[in-house]
Amino acid sequence: MSRLLAAVSGRPIPVSLLTAFRSLSESGRTPKDFGCPQPDPKAGHPDGWGIACVGEGEEIYRRGTAKASKDPGYEAAMKEVGRMTNPPFLLLAHVRRSPRRDEIREDFSHPFRREVAGRAVFFAHDGTCDGFGVRAGRTDSMALFDRLLEGLGPAPRAEPEFKESTAEVKAAFDTEFPRKVNSYTFAMIDGDRLIAHRDARTCVPYFAVHEAEREDLSIVCSEVLAGFEGKWRLLRNGEFLILPARP
Repeated sequence: MSRLLAAVSGRPIPVSLLTAFRSLSESGRTPKDFGCPQPDPKAGHPDGWGIACVGEGEEIYRRGTAKASKDPGYEAAMKEVGRMTNPPFLLLAHVRRSPRRDEIREDFSHPFRREVAGRAVFFAHDGTCDGFGVRAGRTDSMALFDRLLEGLGPAPRAEPEFKESTAEVKAAFDTEFPRKVNSYTFAMIDGDRLIAHRDARTCVPYFAVHEAEREDLSIVCSEVLAGFEGKWRLLRNGEFLILPARP
């Protein structure tokens, strides 16, 4: 379980956006805030973080295992993103709430990165598959990402084909792990576009995705961010959002 942030911008990503998102590692809402079962009492999303930002010919990709609000690595990564100079930019960030202490590892921190047919693809998931654990060196989220890439194939898919392939991957996962996945909600950078999908199976209000528009900036986030209040839209459960890089 986690909080997700994604953005598409025609200007440098404002550092204040990543600062506001960092606070969710401390105060981000958890399932118990919505009256849902929660396996542990800890607050926020303290179990690691990741930031990926892609510009024209430049990329920042950093991850850590500490709480984002306390980790100098997050601060450094945030400043690196702020110094990027070649738009358009696509951003994906994640703060994690892990169900198991032994799964808090840097290589398990989202977003995950893959090279697909010469383009970078990043993926961050908000959800868990109960009882999956670590299999062949992968968590449930990593396995979901790999299966999604396998289903999509090497070429970027148009929206109808992307939705169809995603549905097939989720159906296969559901068959293998009946009633085990609490959410397939995710965000990903696929080359020159951002894709977000909300699909909560339990505790639907927690697995939220909101979107907002600012001048030259599209924001997608699990929660409405402090300092960026205004007109946000909650995605319907099951909805996809595809945003191309801004010129």
